[in-house]
Amino acid sequence: MEGDISRSPGAVDKTNLSKYKTPSQDQNIDEMDENENEEILKGMMNLMSRRMPYIKLKDQYNVLKRLGSGTYGSVVLAEHKLQGKVMALKLMKKKTTKKENFLMEYCVSLCLSSHPNIIKTLPVAFETDRYFLFAQEQAIGDLHSIIVPQDGLPDIIVKRCAMQLAEALDFMHSKALVHRDVKLDNILIFDQDCHHIKLADFGLTRLEGFHISPLKGTVPYSPPELCTLEETDTLELDSSLDIWAFGILLFCISTGYFPWETAICQDSDYEKFVVWQTTGNYQKIPSEWKQFTWRALDMFQKLLAINAMTRSPAIEVQKYLSDPWKINSLKDNSNLQDN
Repeated sequence: MEGDISRSPGAVDKTNLSKYKTPSQDQNIDEMDENENEEILKGMMNLMSRRMPYIKLKDQYNVLKRLGSGTYGSVVLAEHKLQGKVMALKLMKKKTTKKENFLMEYCVSLCLSSHPNIIKTLPVAFETDRYFLFAQEQAIGDLHSIIVPQDGLPDIIVKRCAMQLAEALDFMHSKALVHRDVKLDNILIFDQDCHHIKLADFGLTRLEGFHISPLKGTVPYSPPELCTLEETDTLELDSSLDIWAFGILLFCISTGYFPWETAICQDSDYEKFVVWQTTGNYQKIPSEWKQFTWRALDMFQKLLAINAMTRSPAIEVQKYLSDPWKINSLKDNSNLQDN
């Protein structure tokens, strides 16, 4: 694999993670019934489509700096000229973004904003000659920016991240929404010790039951059922896809590298994991997993179950927070919930 967080024992390298970037109001989703989600979202999208103003960006905002960019467009830090309010603006290129997809992302983001571990989207959306734009709160970075190569993060920080992300995913899944792009770049941080993190980027988010096509390229966060999907087939979306990505992300922030490149049997690292998972023989634990305690291994086995139907809900990780996860952290068996 060229560049990026590589499989064991590769290192986290910020310049390389771009390989895995996915070509990515009054109604609160807390009040939605699962069966009504689709109709409510469509109603919001139709309303926003009619009300969204057309402006010239430079007339109303001072662009302070670029925060990030991708195939979708870019994110900039901007100040509203009249209000003096500073915010992050996500600019999505009209050439490559359907208005319907922009509205879907904006409306889903706005609805989910009530959760403390989901990025707060502001009721500000508009279009220019070249872009669709909406506004969000500003973070100081993402999880990828603080990972130590080949080492990961301290146990206590990993657990803080696990707890907060599990709650965000549980909230989404309870509304029958699947994120589909859980990864380091999409977990925003608001302090260096991760006391406050938020799930972001809902460009691929869809309701459960939506049919998705096979992957193009290598995506280490993707589950085996998606990696092995035939070109002409589709996969019915459910929350298990996010659970797998959540498990991979926890491994990555714990170690500083991915456990494998692709979840297919041609990948030797993944094949060894499958043998361990299917036989239950702890003598066959792959070497890169031996750094974890028995309790952590039990957690990973449930999050990364080969059979998607048997994967544990994300919120189940809370049962493991009081236990050490890494062998080298056994001396520090403090309870995260007291910190």
